Amino acid sequence: MRFNQEVKKWATDLHIFLHKAEQFLPQCNAPEEFIAKVFDSFEEKPQFLSNDEVEEMLLELWSAYKDGRLTHID
Repeated sequence: MRFNQEVKKWATDLHIFLHKAEQFLPQCNAPEEFIAKVFDSFEEKPQFLSNDEVEEMLLELWSAYKDGRLTHID
């Protein structure tokens, strides 16, 4: 599968955003707290996603963390 430059940029931006968001996981006790901290801490979310889409991804990241499915957090 070949991706164009725009799709590669989106994937990179999303990867960076989620990696930075991971840093807040250990500091939060609830998914709502995690989402609020991420939204408060970043000037920009990936522009190609709506706030609802970002929130959905962050909820999945929270669930993966709580279920022990994340393999690495710096």
